[in-house]
Amino acid sequence: MFGHLKSEHFINLLEGSEQPHRERRHLESCPQCRATWESVLSVYTDMSSAEDDIPEPDWAAFRSSVRDQLLARSVRRGAFIRRWTGWAVRRSVAWALSLMLAVGILAGAFMWHLQKDHDTKSIVGETPKPTMPAELIEAGTDKTVFDDLMQLSESEQEKLHHLLQSAEKGSPRLQ
Repeated sequence: MFGHLKSEHFINLLEGSEQPHRERRHLESCPQCRATWESVLSVYTDMSSAEDDIPEPDWAAFRSSVRDQLLARSVRRGAFIRRWTGWAVRRSVAWALSLMLAVGILAGAFMWHLQKDHDTKSIVGETPKPTMPAELIEAGTDKTVFDDLMQLSESEQEKLHHLLQSAEKGSPRLQ
C-alpha cells in the first residue's frame, strides 16, 4: 500500500466488512489516518442517530390515498358529464339541431327565391334612361348598325317601326 487509506477503505470500515491486516496496522500506526477515521466515525454516528429520529413515511398508505383521490375525482367528473349529457338530452339536442338546420335551410331558400323574384321584376319593369346621341357615340357604339339602318328599304323600315312600337306597348305580336 502506498500512502494513507483511501475513502473506500473508510467506507468498508464503517460498514463493518473485513479489513486486510496491513490496513488495520496502518490505521493504528498513522496519526493522520487515525484522526480522519475518528472524524468520519463521529459524523457517521451523528447521521445514524438522526435517521432514527425521522420516521419513514408509509409509502403504501400514501400511494393508496393518491389513488383513491384520483379515482374519486374521475368518478365525480364522469357523473357530472353523464348527468348533463345523458341519452335523453343527447337525443333532444340532436332533434333540436336538425330542426333548426331544416328551418334555416328552408328560410334561406325562401328568402333567396324572394330576392331573385324582386331582382327580375326590377330588371324587367325598369325603364331605360334616355341617352343623348352624343353619349352613345362617346360610349363607343357601333356605327355599322346605323349604317345598316340607313340602307333598309321602305317596307323593312315599316316593319322595324311596327316592331319597335309593339315593344313599347309590351305586346310581342307583330303587325
